Amino acid sequence: MLPRQAGGSGMSSFDERENAFETEFAHREESKVRVRERAVASLAQWAARRLGRSAAAAKVLTQEVLEADVASPTVEPTIDRIVADLAPVGIPKQEVWQAMHRFLAEAEVAERSGRPWRELVRGKFTLPELENGLEALQNGALVQIDRADYERLFGLNDVALGRLRNFARSHQCIVSFADTIVLFRKHIAPVEEGLDPQQ
Repeated sequence: MLPRQAGGSGMSSFDERENAFETEFAHREESKVRVRERAVASLAQWAARRLGRSAAAAKVLTQEVLEADVASPTVEPTIDRIVADLAPVGIPKQEVWQAMHRFLAEAEVAERSGRPWRELVRGKFTLPELENGLEALQNGALVQIDRADYERLFGLNDVALGRLRNFARSHQCIVSFADTIVLFRKHIAPVEEGLDPQQ
């Protein structure tokens, strides 16, 4: 009879490493799927804005594009679909790819940082609703609004830009512009150690 190996009832270090690698691989693949899904959704919404679609029509287009994209191993068919949709307004394929690369980069940053990404539907919210949305954000989370909504809520002049920045600061947010959207990112400054908050 062969002698019993110590720890025979447990998992070997090789099995543990193999399971760890499998788990890490699965996590990376899930992350890639989330990044692509987020980028494709942003691209579809961008296309809908360029086409002047209503909020309801933009939602329908986004859902259609996402469903078709899931069935394809590569993103090229999705790009071709968007290019075809935008042909009547004269937007070339190169511009669609540039937008896609930008949305992928934004999605990858958001995925790495674990930040949730929220978008307020165009024309469906008021300034108090935007305030409530920003107040509810966790540190690092993002809210995206359409440039048209920025103009609707804040106006279109130098005073409006200052008003927007003061509004964002009052809700502990940093505001930035990206093409046809405005992004609010929650930025809660850490309390310095050794300082009495009552002082």
